Formats: sequence, structure tokens, C-alpha cells
Amino acid sequence: MKSENKASEKAKRVKTAVWFTLGLAMLIYYFCEALFAGFRISLLWIWALGGGICLLFAALTRKFGRLPLPKWLFRTGLALFCVVFALFLVAEGFVIAHMNDKGEQSLDYIVVLGAHLRGSTPSNALLWRIDAAEEYLAENPDTRAVLSGGQGHGEDISEAQCMYNVLTARGVAPERLILEAESTDTYENIRNSLKLMEADASFGIVTNNFHVFRATKLAEKMAGKPISGIASPYKNALVFHYMVREFVSITVELLEGNI
Repeated sequence: MKSENKASEKAKRVKTAVWFTLGLAMLIYYFCEALFAGFRISLLWIWALGGGICLLFAALTRKFGRLPLPKWLFRTGLALFCVVFALFLVAEGFVIAHMNDKGEQSLDYIVVLGAHLRGSTPSNALLWRIDAAEEYLAENPDTRAVLSGGQGHGEDISEAQCMYNVLTARGVAPERLILEAESTDTYENIRNSLKLMEADASFGIVTNNFHVFRATKLAEKMAGKPISGIASPYKNALVFHYMVREFVSITVELLEGNI
């Protein structure tokens, strides 16, 4: 009996420690990224919510030895979690598979997707996209670029104009650049950019690595042909959040029939 009680107590401590560690890690990640990039980052709150739930589970496990739920509810919740997690792993597999895409050479166009500005200064996400576009244009002198992105909240100029300013300052010929300054999201970026290219033109999508899979699938659905991605690296820990967020975005696009 004593050995059974000791084993039960040990199992309770282990489960409590696991929930507590997960919760603490999520909260630390949330506050670090929020302080670094701002609390308004889309869906960043999921880490605070997840951390709070894990800490609640830790407290309940410490008190009761397990989550105090009816068996049917626990099993239903566990089954649902397993299904969602399996779908998450599949989606992330596709995301990861395209994070190093280099794109086909000698495309007629590249479409460079916009990202947030700070006034008229590109965010890191946009600057890294500009870097990838500049590199591709240097290697493919006959390729033109559609710079796609409107003017959002807190932005003094359109994202397209910002990309144009940076690329021309770096020596890219203005006649190689086409501005599309009306888009507000990825779907509009691609839809509006298609109107600026010949129907039979070949093109690739320049965007951050975590975003390549969804962006190219949207483009393929609209263009009706295979589209290559050109991935720019995302060089800080926020990439993990954006990869998780992509699962939500991919799910929404699937439900809306966009991919």
C-alpha cells in the first residue's frame, strides 16, 4: 500500500511539473516576444492563454492528482486534441518543406509581398524580403519585380513605395519595378499583382520563409499553374510564433476555398 501511495505521489509530482514547466515556458516566450516586437503582434496572445491554461492544469493536478473531469469529457477532449495536433503536424511539415525555397531562375516576374512598416522604415520582416528580392534581381537581370503592399495603420507610405525606395537606393533600375499599393493581405497581394502581369508570364513569390507555402498555394489557385517560392530568412525567435500562426491561416484559407 505504501509503495502504491509513493508511486501515485511521484506520478502526481511529475505531471504537475510537466504542466508547470509548459505553462512557464509559454508565458516567458509571450512576454519576451511582446517586449521585443510589441503586444499587437497577431495572435501572440495564444502563448499567454496557453501558459495560463497549463498553470491552471498544474494547480489542479497538484490538488487532485489529475484533471478533475468526467472520464468521457477527458477522453473526448484528448481525442480532439490528438486530431488537431496531427493536422498541425501535417501543416507544419508543408511549411517547413518550403522554408528554404530558392525559386526558379529566369522568371519573368517576382512578386514581393509587403510587410509592416514603422513610419516609412521597413520592419525586419520586410527588409529581409527586400534583401531576397535584390539578390534574385541581381542574379536574373531580365526579371522584373511587382512590389505589392498598401499603406496600413502606423505607416507613412505604402509598403510597395517603401520597397521601391530601398531597392532603387541600392541600385536596382526603376523600370524593373512595378508598384501595387492597394493590397491589405496576402490574398489581395497576389490577386492585384496578377492584374499587372501578362497572363502567360512566369513568376515567383518572395516572402519570409514561414509564409512561402501558403503564399505559393494561394498564387497557384488564382493563377492556375505551379508557382515557385523565394524564401527570405526570418532571423529571430518570432519565427516560431509565425510558424504556429500559419496553421491557423492555412486552416482559414482552406475553409474559404482559397487554397
